[in-house]
Amino acid sequence: MLLLLGDLDKLLRTTLREFVEMHRSELPRYIVVGEDATFKNIVNVLRESVDHGDKGVEVVVVVDKDQKPIGIIEDLELIEIFSSHSRWSLSILKPPIRRRARGPAGILNVPIGRIARMNSPILKYDSTIKDALDLMDSFKSRYIIVIDDKERLYGVVSSRNLLSKILNELVED
Repeated sequence: MLLLLGDLDKLLRTTLREFVEMHRSELPRYIVVGEDATFKNIVNVLRESVDHGDKGVEVVVVVDKDQKPIGIIEDLELIEIFSSHSRWSLSILKPPIRRRARGPAGILNVPIGRIARMNSPILKYDSTIKDALDLMDSFKSRYIIVIDDKERLYGVVSSRNLLSKILNELVED
């Protein structure tokens, strides 16, 4: 049975705070690093995150000195960075990183703040699911950083999380 349009509207008005609280265990795994940390500093954490068949880190959240999120690196972007003969465009690497330093060995000592996509979708946790989907669409991002009233990291939500919950609610078995 399909839900009524009013129910869909109600679902889209759910706040990100409510969504994160209800589904925290299903949300993307992430690590938080300071903008001055090098890629070398986080490689072991990334490697350990995929050991033993566990769900690995999907997003690296970059924070400033005040612990406020300023950017992200998505899992597919990690593949771009580490692929030696990548088809990827390495679009996240900023111009100060020369082409010959873009390989895995050259990138290890670059501060993560120079690698991360700094123009990332960030919303306060009192924003709605509809707000999040709209912002993700405009940024062409699969992830959104959710912050609290003090602009500190509250969670990371993926478009897959949001859309799967919407579809689950729309179609009752």
